[in-house]
Amino acid sequence: MSNEWDKFAEGWDVDASVQEYANQAFRELSDVLNIDGLSVFDFGCGTGSLTQLLSPRAKGIVALDGSSEMIRILAKKKLSNVSTISGFLTQDLIDSHPHLTNKFDLIVASSVCGFLPDYEMTLGLLRSLLKSGGLFIQWDWLSNDEPSITGLSESRVLHALRANRFVDIQIKRPFEMNSSNGTMTVLMAVGKKSNKPSPITRSVS
Repeated sequence: MSNEWDKFAEGWDVDASVQEYANQAFRELSDVLNIDGLSVFDFGCGTGSLTQLLSPRAKGIVALDGSSEMIRILAKKKLSNVSTISGFLTQDLIDSHPHLTNKFDLIVASSVCGFLPDYEMTLGLLRSLLKSGGLFIQWDWLSNDEPSITGLSESRVLHALRANRFVDIQIKRPFEMNSSNGTMTVLMAVGKKSNKPSPITRSVS
């Protein structure tokens, strides 16, 4: 992400496909775990389409986005258990920001990882923010080509999660979205943080 996303912020919530993507992601998330009472980090939250769905059930949410305009719109929604961060995820931010002091039960990343300049490095930062046994879940456009500027392939996601010591990895294609470019498939990946000595050797489901 970069601040070039600021120009999309005002019209983001009126795009029906944005809310439909969030609705589908939330349904899939609800099939994976019960989010009641969990602490959640919404990475690349945008204007909070998924955040709003999580808020009534989560204990607390920290929502981060690199677009200050996206964060401004989310903050205006005044969700009582949501704290916002405008900025990019770095080790310095993790070390210094009070909202990132405590670890999270769940990290979600909806349609963001495929746009990162260094997906693999960012996964390591995200893992460091999880409690032991916590889950990381991402949704991205599926790409069959590497490199891709907007999507990720199943093989790259699997390799990156393994390399960053996530376990109990699940990857699937849960839904599709129609666009002016045709039908686009969404990739969903789930990984768990484990403190076992050699989690990279565990089997992948």
